[in-house]
Amino acid sequence: MHGPQPLRRGDFIVFSFDGEAKARYPGLRGQPFFKMVRGLPGDVVTVQGRLVYVNGEPVGIAKTHAHDRHPLAPIDAMVIPAGHYYVQGTSPDSFDSRYRSSGLVRADQVLGVV
Repeated sequence: MHGPQPLRRGDFIVFSFDGEAKARYPGLRGQPFFKMVRGLPGDVVTVQGRLVYVNGEPVGIAKTHAHDRHPLAPIDAMVIPAGHYYVQGTSPDSFDSRYRSSGLVRADQVLGVV
């Protein structure tokens, strides 16, 4: 939940990055990101190869490497826990919840709904 209304699928949010990639790319620490909410608490994330699904709907293909050729692993299959969101950019090259190193967004990272 952010503000008086809970986040909904399709909302665009700005959040402060806090994924594990900040260890490799320190400039990401606290960096504001702009993404769309594609998965809500209780939704099911599955991965087949590099294709990622939320509730059985394909939401994107996880790239094999970052811009600097560092390998990228797709997110693990899971049920999205309470207080977390699966977010995705509008570009296929977006660094978003498709990847373990960026991961889900916690509700406390959300700065606002756009």
